[in-house]
Amino acid sequence: MGFVRTIRDGMKYTRIWPDDPLLGPVFPENRVKYFMKLGNFALPPFIVLILFWAFWRGGGLHGVEFMFAMKNTWPVTIICVLFLLFMPLQGYYWMGRRSQTKLNARQKLFYMETCIMLHRQGSQDPTLMDFAETTAEGIKKLGRDFLRKL
Repeated sequence: MGFVRTIRDGMKYTRIWPDDPLLGPVFPENRVKYFMKLGNFALPPFIVLILFWAFWRGGGLHGVEFMFAMKNTWPVTIICVLFLLFMPLQGYYWMGRRSQTKLNARQKLFYMETCIMLHRQGSQDPTLMDFAETTAEGIKKLGRDFLRKL
């Protein structure tokens, strides 16, 4: 599986995974999804702060032109900005790898029972992506009480 496909699968898996508190003790996806949302909300102001800080430290507010003010600090600034930009990418990569994980016996049994309740054909070798799609559909159609069996 390629890197770009893993990222794409991670984005889809993040979008599909149901935000239900009953899934929290069993799966770490709820916590990862929460921190990725928090990062997408909080990282842009930090990036702007780093750029402004580098500009200010270079003398930019004292009448020095932008390119001259950034002359001495641009390598560190670029590294910091790239680090912050790649943090959500790491989360999507983790989610993409996690989405291809095979279910254990108990999860597979729950998946098959849910497919039977939804009157749909389940996969013979389900992954967590299949589990997420089926669980999200089950929450919409059956309510969240069926998750207590998990």
